[in-house]
Amino acid sequence: MSEKNEGVRKYVYRVEIDTMADAKELVAISTKLKGQITLQSGNKFAVNAKSLLGVILAKKLNWDDLRIVMDNDYYHEYDKFIKS
Repeated sequence: MSEKNEGVRKYVYRVEIDTMADAKELVAISTKLKGQITLQSGNKFAVNAKSLLGVILAKKLNWDDLRIVMDNDYYHEYDKFIKS
């Protein structure tokens, strides 16, 4: 799904991170990709998806409605984590 924010297109997908291995894998994928990639919980909290500490924090705090927000559409790289 994509949405426009202040004229800039962002790609947003609901994700689940179940294990610490999932968190590490998500960060490994994110660091290889270009552009800004964040994990967001609703409109309240956001962390850099390229930061292991940030992703672990999101997992440990059990954020509701966890979404990955990207400048580019990397759906296929994250398909393991994306939930409908």
